[in-house]
Amino acid sequence: MNIWDNKDLLDRLEKQRDSVRESGKRLTFDCFSLKVKGDRAHCSMGIRLGQAKDSSLDIVTVLRGICSGSCKKCAYFNTEDD
Repeated sequence: MNIWDNKDLLDRLEKQRDSVRESGKRLTFDCFSLKVKGDRAHCSMGIRLGQAKDSSLDIVTVLRGICSGSCKKCAYFNTEDD
């Protein structure tokens, strides 16, 4: 399934992210160090995001508004507000 063609799913994921943001939590999605390759999200600073062998997270997880434990405490976390 190509999520980029599913507007309803993308809208739901955006609402989930907005809900998490309103609670004041950090989102992996909002960090400018986040890079996407295929269906995986990686940190350009080399921080391990997930348990996968390549240290990445599934892109749907990131779009859902999940924050990696590494991002929660990362000194390099960088958003447009910083």
